[in-house]
Amino acid sequence: MKTQTLSDEYWLACSSCKKTVVETQSYTTCPWCQQSLEVKYDYERIAEHFNVHVMKTAPMAATKYLDLYPLANLRRVVSLNEGGTPLYRARKLEKQLGLKRLWIKFEGSNPTGGFKDRGSLVELTKALELGAKTVTCASTGNMAASVSAYAAVAGLPCYIIVPEGTPLGKMAQTLAFGSRVVQVRGTYDDAVELTTGLSRMDGFFLAGDYAFRLEGQKSQSFEVVEQLGWRSPDLVMVPVGNGTNASAIWKGFKEFEWFGLTDSLPKMVAVQPENVAPIVKAFNQNEPLEPVVKPQTVAGAVCVGNPSDAHKLLAALRESGGSAATASDHEILEAQKWLAKTEAVFVEPAAALNLATLKNMLDAGQVDGSEEVVLVMTGTGLKDPTSALKVLPSPPSVEPDLAEVQKLLDYNYYKICADYNGSQSKGALITQALFEDQLLALIQSEFDVSPSKADVAFCVGEVNGFLEKGKHLTKNDLKLIVEEALQRGRLEYRALDILDFTVKTAKTQKPEATAKVRVHGKEVEKTAQGVGPVDAVINAVKKTVEGELAFELVDYKVAINTKNTDATVDVRITLEDEKRNKVTTMGTSPDIIVASIKAFQDGYNILYAKNQGFSK
Repeated sequence: MKTQTLSDEYWLACSSCKKTVVETQSYTTCPWCQQSLEVKYDYERIAEHFNVHVMKTAPMAATKYLDLYPLANLRRVVSLNEGGTPLYRARKLEKQLGLKRLWIKFEGSNPTGGFKDRGSLVELTKALELGAKTVTCASTGNMAASVSAYAAVAGLPCYIIVPEGTPLGKMAQTLAFGSRVVQVRGTYDDAVELTTGLSRMDGFFLAGDYAFRLEGQKSQSFEVVEQLGWRSPDLVMVPVGNGTNASAIWKGFKEFEWFGLTDSLPKMVAVQPENVAPIVKAFNQNEPLEPVVKPQTVAGAVCVGNPSDAHKLLAALRESGGSAATASDHEILEAQKWLAKTEAVFVEPAAALNLATLKNMLDAGQVDGSEEVVLVMTGTGLKDPTSALKVLPSPPSVEPDLAEVQKLLDYNYYKICADYNGSQSKGALITQALFEDQLLALIQSEFDVSPSKADVAFCVGEVNGFLEKGKHLTKNDLKLIVEEALQRGRLEYRALDILDFTVKTAKTQKPEATAKVRVHGKEVEKTAQGVGPVDAVINAVKKTVEGELAFELVDYKVAINTKNTDATVDVRITLEDEKRNKVTTMGTSPDIIVASIKAFQDGYNILYAKNQGFSK
């Protein structure tokens, strides 16, 4: 049996039908029943050369555990010094949650920022052992970056297939490491099918959540045992996509118990987003797994509708006496912000899923406060900063004027920011026009801040603009307006005021806009075309100030706060003049054109003031 692999200390077997498989023929799925494979070891034979002293005294690193990996040629190990990640004691969160001990195993400190590097160590070493010439893998992002990095070290070309819309932080890493990347208009499961086809058709080594990767990732549990003084915690919570990582961690704890390096085993807790929770549902209802079609969640790293290692993980949960639970996307993003603010640990949404679910389980009495809990935080927040920004405010921009900075402090600008929840509040807060004293009272009651009279007057105008467009205002709408008011500079002279505009647009013709403006007190009207309605209006406005100031629009960002077409639009525009003065201004409106021209108008006026020397 053991001679069917490159070493006589391990072999491959099907996790379902238990048949032995020759690794040179398949290392991914069983040729007979198509279920996933797993690595089996002759632990008695390994024990003959297993050095417990070295295990207890050598510095932590994933390569410390080579005796417990299915590797035959240790001279060809592909490593980036992965592992040895910190285990933080989360003392502040302990108190807030009412837990005896809470630990964070931060896998974001691995070379590519995630736990996948541990598996890539083993998997890419096996690729060389098996004579691979090219590597391919499907990924939601983290594995793409990791496999690409290790393929680069191994000197192997790499083809990556990811779902369209994979976070840019992960895509940037993958591309930088030299991989050829294809985005598929589909799900992770679609990407898996395509890479499997490439492997069969072109003979590429298929990397992914398969048997060899699991072996490298079990080193997380080895390190937790050592970091806790050679003992296991009560609970280990792991975010779950395919189920491979949680299965690996459970296997690692069992192996260390076999070798006498710990005398107890933890209960495993699998956590998934509530929108994509096939394993949680199957475990809690004790039913066969039902795949999620077209899965969607902010926790992209675990957005897997049909997990390949579900049966392994379900067995691990039952064997460990564990459990499974979920958290909503909103709870995940709030937990991400909470963790960073409380413990200064910035993780990707899939990792924050752990904390969100732990809170839910404590609230439901499913976790005892006396238990010692380890949260496996699978990746750094820099993997997906865009998701974090959904619940974080944009920082204000001001002139280099102490008075403007002091104004933000005096009017508690950051208190308003702290109230931000990343989505539109349910229900309308303002449905009819308000007088200044009424709006001031509302702002004070909702945000506990007191803007100046001038700022309240500005807010009244903006609120009326929303109402004129037929848009009732939510709390978040009002928050954006107050933010805009507090960020506006106090210019001594405003060169440009955009009074009105009209736009003509058709499906097959360029939009044409006419802008009516006041330039230096004189009304001017100009017409221009553009590639879109916003471009046409801004081009028309540019014509009215032609020759006044040399500048260009260098950045344009639009944020939409709801999924509906009556959403509030938050536009950020950056203008730069020939003297390299650069300003970023914001505009808020239910109308993208209005929001854009407001931001453009403010940006132009600030640049003009800078050039004339009276910006303060």
